[in-house]
Amino acid sequence: MGELLIELFSEEIPARMQLRAAKDLQKLICDGLEKAGLEYKNPRGFVTPRRLVFVADGLPAKTPDISQERKGPRTDALEKAIEGFLRSAGVSLDDCDIVEDKKGEFYLAKIEKPGRPTSEILQQLVPEVITGFPWPKSMRWGEGTLRW
Repeated sequence: MGELLIELFSEEIPARMQLRAAKDLQKLICDGLEKAGLEYKNPRGFVTPRRLVFVADGLPAKTPDISQERKGPRTDALEKAIEGFLRSAGVSLDDCDIVEDKKGEFYLAKIEKPGRPTSEILQQLVPEVITGFPWPKSMRWGEGTLRW
């Protein structure tokens, strides 16, 4: 299990904005980690006049693999319905099983989704958090276009 430490340096953060900024940083990162399916422990946010910090423990190396079963149309359904099901499930007809219940025979797709590496998720999450940060007054540096 890994530890995540994100430290953002900035110009002087006004005292009235500091506590709210630490809470917002923690909420945005925690929401992003949960949305990506990453578990974590002990999330904490810290702030000084020139720094915002987020720390969390217990991050796995990758998200868990996901295995799903998805029930499709009946085997005697229209070709268009079967093709739509296969396309939405991302499988071919050969990958589907045929199962029978009291209503008839149906296609059953087994969908395997491998876990994503945590580093890949964080490379996407951190820029989104910074650009979407809810400052009452946003900041930017020099000629750059990034505001946060």
